[in-house]
Amino acid sequence: MPKYKQVRCGGVRFVFKYDEPDSSLLHIYARHLTSIDDALSVFFDPEASETWNSERRRFERYNASHGLFWFWLDEPNQAVMVITCFTL
Repeated sequence: MPKYKQVRCGGVRFVFKYDEPDSSLLHIYARHLTSIDDALSVFFDPEASETWNSERRRFERYNASHGLFWFWLDEPNQAVMVITCFTL
């Protein structure tokens, strides 16, 4: 069963999945060597660009150094599921 780490920042609850092959590592670190701080930096970057990918039902956000894929788990309560974060 997947495990998750939750972090609050700027009034938003972010949910990060642990990696299935190695449940001691977050997925974003195991797959892309990125951190929670990287993901939060992209999410809150006022200069980042964002589009909605309707086929994959996710937001795709990019700043100068990283990409972030995410969706609302619970928009009224400001809960975000981070799908992945990667270096450009």
